[in-house]
Amino acid sequence: MSPQQPSPTVLRPVYGIDQRPARALESILYGWQHTLVDISPFVLPLAVAHAIGLDASGQAQLINACLFAMGLATLIQTTIGNRLPIIQGPSATLTSSLAPVASQLGAPAMWGGVAIGAAVETLLGASRLVGALRRFLPPAVSGVVIVSIGLALGRVAVRLVLGNGENLNTHLGLAGFVVALILVLQYAGRGLAGGLIARGAIFFSIWVVGLGFSGVFGLVDWRLVASKPWLSLPRLFPWGSPWSGADTGWTLAAAAVAVILAGYFGSMIESLGDYAATCAVAGERLTARHMNRGIFAEGVGCLVAACFGALPCTSYTQNIGIIATTRVASRFVVQLAAGVLLLYGLCPKFGALLVAMPRAVLGGVFVLVCGMIVASGIRLLASVPATAANFTIIGTTLVVAVAVPVQVAALDPEVLARLPAALCLLLRNSVVLAVGVGVGMNLVVGELLGRLVASRPQGSAPPG
Repeated sequence: MSPQQPSPTVLRPVYGIDQRPARALESILYGWQHTLVDISPFVLPLAVAHAIGLDASGQAQLINACLFAMGLATLIQTTIGNRLPIIQGPSATLTSSLAPVASQLGAPAMWGGVAIGAAVETLLGASRLVGALRRFLPPAVSGVVIVSIGLALGRVAVRLVLGNGENLNTHLGLAGFVVALILVLQYAGRGLAGGLIARGAIFFSIWVVGLGFSGVFGLVDWRLVASKPWLSLPRLFPWGSPWSGADTGWTLAAAAVAVILAGYFGSMIESLGDYAATCAVAGERLTARHMNRGIFAEGVGCLVAACFGALPCTSYTQNIGIIATTRVASRFVVQLAAGVLLLYGLCPKFGALLVAMPRAVLGGVFVLVCGMIVASGIRLLASVPATAANFTIIGTTLVVAVAVPVQVAALDPEVLARLPAALCLLLRNSVVLAVGVGVGMNLVVGELLGRLVASRPQGSAPPG
């Protein structure tokens, strides 16, 4: 895709990026709705907390710090960053690098690697080198990346619904109930309250099923909510600082920096795919500015998060599904969501409500949201010219991105332990594979076939 070629859009939002709902209550509802599907700040920190050896109190403190940092990073992205309606939060790709570093080299080496990685990401964005990658993400590649994002998140959604297999009928019932209620409200509520009920269907359904219905049948862990304090102020450098010494502060270890940098690069590749997906569902044209300023803001957000003792932040794909489902792409709404996330971090009791409800409820919502992400990718692929090169790029990339992580996960753990950490990270991540293979296929196949066509004598026809 040349720099002048516009990026295809697959949806026309009800509220565009620079628009805001007329009613304040409506804006708050849409913003709050965004935060209800973000369960990663409750899950990912636990992997790092266990690797560091934090007790229950330390784990809760790390989760609160991550929620607070999410709000700050989202405000940074939507104000001085690419100004797209994207929620920022702890990165699963980065977490898969942080946990082994923390367990093998210790927390000081992990935090040192986080700081170096954040600085590198910030400099890459500021240098405007990232925007040069835009020409390597044509619709054929961007569409496959979007589909891969939806399918990768879909596996997480299914795991949330099925759990460990116990009480499977209850889990499937809750997931089916919340999906059915969302669909009913979306289609039957279009004429109610000026469309507010339809666009807030996810918000209402999560609370009705997740706390109301589930609470009546004793499926909500109210003790968890009761055990959390009402107020918890964030602290700077709660796990040590760059100047507090090698035992408790941040230290530089070459191995830690190398592994964590690989995680950062994987996270950046995912973010570039997220930017393309967000533009596609928000009626916006993807530009080099979105990519440069987005990566710059993510680097700044990661550094700020580390200062508050939180995990590095990246763009969140599930919120793109919310935009595709509700067609509310307002940046102002996402900034309100950032405010709600800040409140979650300041008020652990409030944020604990999401943890207390059954996982299957959020899993059901995820299934629907991931389906919308996949549908958005398919719409984008439908705009791609029907050429042999594009078919080869799309088909091969999708097969690799979907099949390889599943097969790698089934390998013997001893075999995986012998592989380099960076290679394991690559092979286990569908989105990173989709971007890497898609870009490579586009360069090789596109260039090769393009030259063959260009070298064919004018007026000649292909064989057959």
